[in-house]
Amino acid sequence: MKHRVKGSQVLLLAAIITALGILFYYSLSWHYEMQGEVADLSGLPVKSSGYEVVQAGGKTVRSFTVTGEDPQFLLEIPQKGIGGIELTFGEIWMAQEPLPVQVFYAKEGETFSEKHSVKGALKAGQKTLLLPVPLGQYGLLRFDIDGDFELAAIRSCAAPMAAQAYVSGETLERCLWYFPAVIIGFSLIYWAHGVRKRQGGYTGRAYLKSIFAGLEPEGDRAVYLDYLRVLAAVLVILAHTCSPMVDAADADWKRLVLVLGLSLGLCCNILYVMLSGTLLLGGSPDREGVLSFYIRRASKVIIPLIAYYLLLLRLNHEVAFLPPRQIGAALKRVMTGAPDVGPHLWLIYTIVALYLVTPFFRVMVQHMSDRLLGALAAVILVLNTLTTYLPLFGMAFGASTFLAGWEGVFLLGYILTRQGRRADAPRRTRWILLAAAGSYLVMAAVVFMDSAKMNLVYGSTPPIVLASSGIFVLFLKYKNWFQDKSNLLVRMCSKYSYSIILIHWYALFVVVQGKLHITALRFGCFGGIAASVAATFAVCLGMALLFDNTVVIVCNVLFDKMTSRLAKRGYQKG
Repeated sequence: MKHRVKGSQVLLLAAIITALGILFYYSLSWHYEMQGEVADLSGLPVKSSGYEVVQAGGKTVRSFTVTGEDPQFLLEIPQKGIGGIELTFGEIWMAQEPLPVQVFYAKEGETFSEKHSVKGALKAGQKTLLLPVPLGQYGLLRFDIDGDFELAAIRSCAAPMAAQAYVSGETLERCLWYFPAVIIGFSLIYWAHGVRKRQGGYTGRAYLKSIFAGLEPEGDRAVYLDYLRVLAAVLVILAHTCSPMVDAADADWKRLVLVLGLSLGLCCNILYVMLSGTLLLGGSPDREGVLSFYIRRASKVIIPLIAYYLLLLRLNHEVAFLPPRQIGAALKRVMTGAPDVGPHLWLIYTIVALYLVTPFFRVMVQHMSDRLLGALAAVILVLNTLTTYLPLFGMAFGASTFLAGWEGVFLLGYILTRQGRRADAPRRTRWILLAAAGSYLVMAAVVFMDSAKMNLVYGSTPPIVLASSGIFVLFLKYKNWFQDKSNLLVRMCSKYSYSIILIHWYALFVVVQGKLHITALRFGCFGGIAASVAATFAVCLGMALLFDNTVVIVCNVLFDKMTSRLAKRGYQKG
């Protein structure tokens, strides 16, 4: 029987060939030559920061020794056309690790940025480094060289450098690692999507639609939760958009707007934990065993966390996975908690910890009466208040309890959902909304007057818990209104909301602020906040679509295959 070549297989082959071609091009080495008039900049004075600079063996030879963080030196030159820079070092570089070099160039009235810079590296056996610069009139150059070195000469050319590509030993080494990785990676992606398609019984068109927006709402599926997930993702971006700019605002009204945005945005943490509580604690405790629960949560939460953690390390150039020498060290870092390049991940680690106790919490709360649950909610808020505010009176709450922290918020999500079904729910909702509005105003007022007191109103303190509870019960109150408001865009944003939260730190601070130069204080305060949040959300959604349907789906399918037998054994019923 002849095998029929599928269109998807043709696309796979085309994707592999295209990727290999792009990889080969970017793996090529380049030989540069100075063109046009050459000017010697060696005699110009330098302004250094983070270096100890001393005169070395010759008139122009200077020795640079790193003494602080972010070492750099500035070279102020007469406005002239520059198309390339040549750095000649005092001696041949003998170290195995290359010496990273980054040159920033600025025209009159411009500031230095990643966009206006060129990177290179002085490799072992080299003494001279040539860096092509876009031809332009520059009056200021900044050199970031992360290491100790001697600099003998700096020259510039007045025309674009001549560039010639060639295949080097480094090119062949890169291809040796990357070509098999690309072929295996694309094949695994194709296989993983095939598995998911067969498992769901999809047609090709239906599966493609599911990739973007998941399934159409059926039965009693709670559509309002989709909107709440999207809101939580928007709020986390809003919080981190406003936070760095609060103390940088040059007017009180701008600072007030940023504080109001920050206070609203930080409700995201509470909402996300509440969402987890209402979804996980509401399931039947007898339907799924503990082991099966852990396996399913690992697939949905822990696998993406590990994948995005490693992605953040790679995007920030903290690790390289080919050759695979640093994978073990990177995986060890995952166990230590949120990295410096992704401090926002602390929330995910908190939720993972809550998942560990979920099977036991689920049994506890579902065997409690509504009245007893109401009493538990009151106890949580009282303990939270005592833990937060007794230190203001010189006292510490000695009876330490986990219910005063995120565990209490986790339980509140389920309690509020269940209490919302009672006959007296409308009256309770009005009181919660009133308390939420008052708490929000208190939060904003405290931070506006003194940002050093954030710890009294943010985190998991009573004001922000009450404010977030107001948002939560508002969605509960109008859940029937949301039921027929499902659409493709909302479902897509909801489907990738978790990934958006995982990657938003990089998207906001590196892409939107670092490369696009959009901040909360640009385009006016309101315009800056709106533009920053919208741009970050769009970048996050694009990155999540790509990464979830390549790396994450492969990891999930492999994990599911390995644990399927364990999951079956973990079922107690059904």
